[in-house]
Amino acid sequence: MKLILFTYFFCLSLITYSQHMFELCDGESKTVTYTSIYGGDGVNTWTVNGILYVMEDLTYTFTQTGTYNIVLRRENVICYVEESIQVVVNDCPGVIYWVPNCFTPDGNENNQLYGPVMVNGYDINGFEFLIFNRWGNIVWESNDPNNRWDGTFDNKMCTEGVYVWKLTFNVFGNDDKITNHGHLTLIR
Repeated sequence: MKLILFTYFFCLSLITYSQHMFELCDGESKTVTYTSIYGGDGVNTWTVNGILYVMEDLTYTFTQTGTYNIVLRRENVICYVEESIQVVVNDCPGVIYWVPNCFTPDGNENNQLYGPVMVNGYDINGFEFLIFNRWGNIVWESNDPNNRWDGTFDNKMCTEGVYVWKLTFNVFGNDDKITNHGHLTLIR
């Protein structure tokens, strides 16, 4: 990612830019290049949370969450100008999942199977996914987050309509349990 901080070299005292925000998940890092567009001779000095870097463009790798104050100082023999940006790096949500609201098991190779998409933060040992018909009977269940429903019950195609799902799983790394429910529409 490249962000450009515009430095108009007319010896203005201070120009401050707004926040830049992003998330880091599970030990990942993000590298961003900050570039100053300027006119005339001069030297760029960048400061990130008090650490000085003397270079034309700043390439910085964020590895931890927190608030980073980045200041660009552009100076020549006559004057200087400073610009700043505050970068906020948040921890990504521990649990990331979603459950689609419809599917079409109609034999055309698209959207044939149904189930939750579990991305991050769940414990496979506490997983349960149930699908109920309109009378409250379980038509499909699984304890494996990778299993998918094909729209059948007792080897027969289920009718078009609205079904209810219930998802229960443990949060990875602690004792929290999440239970969620919703509906899905089966379209043939």
